[in-house]
Amino acid sequence: MDLAKKVLDILTEYNYQIAFAESITGGALVSELVKHSGASNVLSYSVVTYSKAAKRDFLNIPEMLFDIHGVVSKVISIEMANQIKQIAKSDIGIGITGNAGPTALENSNVGEIWFSINYKDEVFSYHIQLRQNDRESMIEDAVKVVYQMLYKLLSK
Repeated sequence: MDLAKKVLDILTEYNYQIAFAESITGGALVSELVKHSGASNVLSYSVVTYSKAAKRDFLNIPEMLFDIHGVVSKVISIEMANQIKQIAKSDIGIGITGNAGPTALENSNVGEIWFSINYKDEVFSYHIQLRQNDRESMIEDAVKVVYQMLYKLLSK
């Protein structure tokens, strides 16, 4: 059984709603979840806020946070998770931002990813640095890591 299915089963068991605010993964996180029947019972919201403008305008992230921390940062991933959880009125909010290259963004490296999970009103943040050369592999690995950490949190 894959991790997305395991996560779905736990979400269903506890009647939790989940919401995603994705940037680097471009919808791959939610796509992995909706491959399984029953996702409509737990998925409350999903947005791809790929641009800084989308993060600012849709998720209400203040411009000054981008100026201070950069788009790819712990602070922005936390804001993404918190805002999507609040907008969706869900039990869990996930925010992910990163740089899949080919060039480095200001204040980040290619393959750098930050994601945060707001669960039980606590925020858990994670930083990963991937070494793959191609975007597809980086996105796939990011999705795996997010589901691993989400499963670990939900299994406690």
